[in-house]
Amino acid sequence: MSLLSIDEVKVGMVLNKDIESGKTGAILLTSGTVLNKNNIFILRNLGIKYIDIFENINSENDYLIVNNDIFLEKYERFADRTRLIFNNARFGKKLVVSEIGEIVNEMVEEIVKSNNILARLRQIEEDNDYTFQHSLDVSMLATMIGKWLGYSKVELKQISLAGLFHDIGKVKISDNIMYKPGRLTESEFELVKKHTIFGYNLLNETIGISKNVALGALQHHEREDGSGYPLGVKSKNIHEYAKIVAVCDIFDAMTTERVYKKKQSPFLVAEHIISNSFGILDARIASVFTNNISNFYVGNVVKLNCGDIGEIIYIHKEMPTRPLVKVEDKFIDLLIEKDYYILEVIN
Repeated sequence: MSLLSIDEVKVGMVLNKDIESGKTGAILLTSGTVLNKNNIFILRNLGIKYIDIFENINSENDYLIVNNDIFLEKYERFADRTRLIFNNARFGKKLVVSEIGEIVNEMVEEIVKSNNILARLRQIEEDNDYTFQHSLDVSMLATMIGKWLGYSKVELKQISLAGLFHDIGKVKISDNIMYKPGRLTESEFELVKKHTIFGYNLLNETIGISKNVALGALQHHEREDGSGYPLGVKSKNIHEYAKIVAVCDIFDAMTTERVYKKKQSPFLVAEHIISNSFGILDARIASVFTNNISNFYVGNVVKLNCGDIGEIIYIHKEMPTRPLVKVEDKFIDLLIEKDYYILEVIN
């Protein structure tokens, strides 16, 4: 056994023993986990002082450091290339999609292989530029929905690009407006709404971008009943890529901490998506998303609105956002106990 103070733990170190919640006995992290910044931050916040780290007895180093996560390596290249494209667009340069084509294909392959894209997203250190980080997240979530819908690899690349560039038009709007901490004025909000048109025009002029991807950017704020923008078109006239991006856009935006609002529990957000899946969002896409995304949380440690901390042990197919949670020696079925809900996913 080699106990190490949480303050001495470094990214890339490997857990030698499961970490359990002292209150519930639920496993927070399993042995063999390669620690990242998010893991360490959560453990520190939970008051865990020491953890058992794998010793590297065949090396001069005391502890094994793992830095060869293929997914994270590809993600970093994906993010770097995307940042370059966004910066070029911000300064009026033409988009060159060929610069990102190969790494998008690699990311699609990794997402198709992944059994839990949400766990992967939690591994990633958030960027200070919300629009940039949000675009990366939506791209990966949209690709995952495409996978669940049975899209071909060619189509998955297209939906990945649609998610990646859905907000590209925002680079044409002043940062003073885009990152304003308070409420936007009516004229400012009307300008922000035009990001869909700015993005469409930008993508429409870009060699290598299909009309389908451009429509994903133009229509991702359109709604089934015609209440969206910029054109107020209804369901049959909204491209499916835009419908997928719309769901991912809402989920990521509402589960992300912002300057002017707190992030919400993914379960509350999923309920919001379900409640808007008739007349606002595409019901089939919303159902595919919430049903599949909820399954990823089995085994996760969560905090309920009553303050109790427990482990999700079962997802109800008829209502995936209201799972069965084990809290110490009791079970709370959120499908029955309507006054309780998941306030936060701890791990």
